[in-house]
Amino acid sequence: MRLAMLDIGSAAARLDIVDLASPRMPRATWSVKSRTRLAEHTLPDGRVTEEGIADAERAVRHCVSAASDKPTEALIAYGTSAVRDASNGARLRKRLGEAAGVRIGVLTPRDEAAVAYHAARRWHGRSGRAMTTVDIGGGTVDVATGTGTDPDVVVSLQHGAARLTRQFLPDDPPTPAQLADLRHELHATIPKALRRVEGGHPLALSKVLRQLAVLTESSLDEVARRPHRLRLKHLSRWVPRLAELDHEERAKLPGVSRSRGRRILAGAIVAEVIMESLELPELEICPWGLRQGLVYRFLEARTRTRADALDLVGTLFD
Repeated sequence: MRLAMLDIGSAAARLDIVDLASPRMPRATWSVKSRTRLAEHTLPDGRVTEEGIADAERAVRHCVSAASDKPTEALIAYGTSAVRDASNGARLRKRLGEAAGVRIGVLTPRDEAAVAYHAARRWHGRSGRAMTTVDIGGGTVDVATGTGTDPDVVVSLQHGAARLTRQFLPDDPPTPAQLADLRHELHATIPKALRRVEGGHPLALSKVLRQLAVLTESSLDEVARRPHRLRLKHLSRWVPRLAELDHEERAKLPGVSRSRGRRILAGAIVAEVIMESLELPELEICPWGLRQGLVYRFLEARTRTRADALDLVGTLFD
């Protein structure tokens, strides 16, 4: 059996064909990606412009069309915070659903964090050992901790890298006053919000954190293409340097994609404050996250009946 999964995010839409018959972790055997540019076209009030909706529609149509000759049992399509939190989200989801040919689901921030944690737990190993996951997305920052296959505590904050860039860093590069305002906001909210997080083995899940790891672990002579960790002492050295560059200059740095050239600075500052608040000298890079977690949820439902698996969209997503 093969499952198609369409992830619609703030930077891109990605469709994976996942082989569920694999004896090990079900993996993507085919993938296609297309830029949505939703973050670029989201206004300060949270509304996605008509141009942004059209760009996202084209990205979704491209992905679905590219996969049209690949037989699958089901297509699960979902939007992350860029879709979920848009003030015109109902219209956006309707248009994207028409482009995809299926309903576009969204998870609550807590459910999204819990599903990603579940995947990280399976990647990291058996339950019983405390584990904490950190996921910096475009709209939210999610921290989850626990000792089992599902988290005991989930903290979700409206401090995603794209959202903070729109709200606090409108200039490119930002002014010192804008940076000071951002840091004031984060220091006023993050340490207090994370008081219930008791620690455990720390894992980094998001692309922003993976790109920061590549950047901060690279040297003048060699690019660290697949670093195993993001270290606070290296990150703190890079934050002032990122603040001096505009988004095009940042996108030329090792590991930083063009689509994240604007938001990487806000992401770096959020990561720094979280690691300081939890007293974490480093985060281990975990390659699994929401997509893998949803595959596992689908497989768990499929062990009961095929209908249960296909009902996943109606039970897990809003």
